[in-house]
Amino acid sequence: MLPENFEKSLLPLPLSERLVQIAALFQGQKLVFSTSFGQEDQAITYAIASQKLPIEIFTLGTVRQFEESYELIDLTVKKLGFNLKTYFPQTNAVEKLVETKGFNSFYSSVENRKECCFIRKIEPLNRALQG
Repeated sequence: MLPENFEKSLLPLPLSERLVQIAALFQGQKLVFSTSFGQEDQAITYAIASQKLPIEIFTLGTVRQFEESYELIDLTVKKLGFNLKTYFPQTNAVEKLVETKGFNSFYSSVENRKECCFIRKIEPLNRALQG
């Protein structure tokens, strides 16, 4: 449980100090941050990595990213010098999906979109959050 007014106490602080306070509050517990490498995530990643905070940074490897995404990931990890954990979908689930419904089945129905997202995003995210 958070101390009373903890969230309000963070509001006037810059991002880097907010993260320090959060890491201190949860000291000894596993902290994780999921990044998709968007602008906001890059700011948070920088704040975590530059201060060497005890927060694991991870991403989901859906195996459908553009080449530029992989280039940005490599550049960010190299520049900031941190270990990035990548959680990929279960190979057998992706193989079965592609074999039975094709590479782009998510375009054909909402049901297929949900199935694809579960296999490529939700299941790996659940594993990441379980530690």
